[in-house]
Amino acid sequence: MTDGIDTLAQGDASGIADAERTVVRDPQTWQALWSAHAGVGPEAPAVDFATRMVAAAFAGERPTPGYAVEILHPRREGASLVVPVSEVQPPRGMAAAQLIVTPFHIVTIPRFDGDVRFTDAAGSPFRGPSPTPAHPSTPLPSVVASARSQATTATEAPSSTGLEPNLAAALAYLAGPFSGILILLVERANNFVRFHAWQSILGLGGLGILSAGTLVFSFLTLLLSPVAFTMMYRLSEIMAIVWLAVWLMCLIKAFSGARWLMPIAGRYADRLAATEKH
Repeated sequence: MTDGIDTLAQGDASGIADAERTVVRDPQTWQALWSAHAGVGPEAPAVDFATRMVAAAFAGERPTPGYAVEILHPRREGASLVVPVSEVQPPRGMAAAQLIVTPFHIVTIPRFDGDVRFTDAAGSPFRGPSPTPAHPSTPLPSVVASARSQATTATEAPSSTGLEPNLAAALAYLAGPFSGILILLVERANNFVRFHAWQSILGLGGLGILSAGTLVFSFLTLLLSPVAFTMMYRLSEIMAIVWLAVWLMCLIKAFSGARWLMPIAGRYADRLAATEKH
């Protein structure tokens, strides 16, 4: 490690979907944050909290690839440590797929037990939900809340399917919305499994209906124009490929223990999974 910034992880696919800036000074909170970010399973990277602390910046959901966030070198200002964070947007006019990304940057910096303030690259304070504790043993409420709401945890209720929650969640996608319905009929206890079952039904089911509808419509256009038929048929092929890519992503994320939300459908699935289970 260096005396400055040491990057632990950086990218655009975090499990934390809200804009966050936070500092972690103890192993327990660090593991909670890492589980919220990466899902349950992998251990958080080792950090020597005697001399270092973790600083993390999450940009929240962004509509296309090309967004990025980067923690810059911190500096002392009086009794406080200022940590600037730069957010990058894709170039104007850049062609990009409509895919939700969640940029993040997680680093270690030399330990500082006083007040820590996050700013943007220009020096303006960050307006977000994350308080920074002045004492290393003080828990971070926003981190713990993120860990509870956006990542599966070992303390969540066991799955009533009798399977490990991540396996039951992955099975909810195996046969598309049909397996989602089956898992939802059985699952009564585990919110994580219910979320993925609902997302399979709403997300994959909705995409499947759209893909099938496009295919049927393409044959109807055959009566009007061969060119229109060709265009609609190609569109149905693209929709089928999109369905397959989303299905594979959902399957991998669920099995790894991550609560990955599909655009639109994921939010509804999250709300439905949180409703009272009878």
